[in-house]
Amino acid sequence: MNKFYGVCLIILVECAHVAKAEFLGQQRLDISDPDFSRIKQLEVPDGPLSTPPQMMPGKHPPTVVQAAPKEYETPEGGFDPHAPIGSAIKWSKTSKFSTPVQWFFAVLWIVMLASMPMIIPMISHQQVTKTQMIVGASMMVVLFGGFFLFTNIILFQSAHFDEIRPLTMVECIYFMSQLITTVGYGDIGPAKPRGQMFVTLYVLGALFVIAMVISELVEYLTKIGAEYKHHLHKSLVSNYEAPRKPDSIHDLLHKDKPSLTPLLLAVAGFVACASAWVLFFSMHPDEGKSVLQATYMSIITLSTVGLGYFTPVTEEGMIFAAFFMLFGTTALVAVVGRFTDYTVQLHEWENCHGGSKSQSVRDLKEMVSGSDKCNELQFMKFALMQNGTVSEEEFEDIARAFQNLIPKSGEVKVGDIEANIMSYGARTPR
Repeated sequence: MNKFYGVCLIILVECAHVAKAEFLGQQRLDISDPDFSRIKQLEVPDGPLSTPPQMMPGKHPPTVVQAAPKEYETPEGGFDPHAPIGSAIKWSKTSKFSTPVQWFFAVLWIVMLASMPMIIPMISHQQVTKTQMIVGASMMVVLFGGFFLFTNIILFQSAHFDEIRPLTMVECIYFMSQLITTVGYGDIGPAKPRGQMFVTLYVLGALFVIAMVISELVEYLTKIGAEYKHHLHKSLVSNYEAPRKPDSIHDLLHKDKPSLTPLLLAVAGFVACASAWVLFFSMHPDEGKSVLQATYMSIITLSTVGLGYFTPVTEEGMIFAAFFMLFGTTALVAVVGRFTDYTVQLHEWENCHGGSKSQSVRDLKEMVSGSDKCNELQFMKFALMQNGTVSEEEFEDIARAFQNLIPKSGEVKVGDIEANIMSYGARTPR
């Protein structure tokens, strides 16, 4: 009986081993089996299996075939930032231009940008304000400070570099133009965390300073465009007469249909910058870009999208891009501003010739509080508000300021107004 129990126990153990082998998908092999060497092949961690393992008795898995590495496709004529690093055109860590030439382009680029706040009022025959001088000095510090740090201290990485290193002078103005215009190709970037943090703070500080310069530049270009339009119209029309001053309520509230000329002039300026970009990068022999690729690159760059698939690959291209990024993005801002002005003026013109007349009559009756008479002050208030010159709140503020001068018989002394003007900015009691 004991022998019978022993035999049963051995059978149960053997059945358990077989079940385990089938569950794990492995065949139970005997160590004494001459094919035991197959187990050693299964333990090889690297490389393909020379003999496929037997998963189940009588069944073998399909043979694993390693696919040949697929050739990486890159855009024609450009550099793909996701391509293998070795496929990018390499830039030397020393410029092919002499040091004086590099300094010439770098100083020209910095001075051109930093002097904008002071040059614009001088051209328009206006006095340079203290704020404009502070902005210009701040820009000078920001630009020269960044130029020194980027070319001497902060390390950068790029698929075009063989090693992390500071930038050359040409690479520096090219990189700073990307930061200031927010193009951000991504072909050059800081290599260390401290450098990345500094560039982050530098971008934020530079954008605040540049925004003020761009706004002044656009305002100046807008003024110049309006004056040019007036002189052009005067020179083309032989019997030119000055616009007749309004002498009726109809003339006062009437709005002319806005002209497309300012918008077309702004578009022409942007097209000129984009065309120069296309001609340079399509005709430069070492850039290797077709006309269509250069056109795509110009719009993507000057619109500050900066996808980065087509970027300059020569030092001449980087110098050209450093300047024309500034010109082109400014021209695009002018186009957007002109288009916005045109749509607003067109909306006002449509309202003037639409159902706004009935609304104007209702506003007039509300202003005179249902009376059948309107005095000069009420008429002036009505006309100014209809033209959008002042709002009702601003008109009420003006009336309140007049009442605070304590008028007598509806009049105040000029000396009282002069005293209030001269005390402007002083702390006034509440």
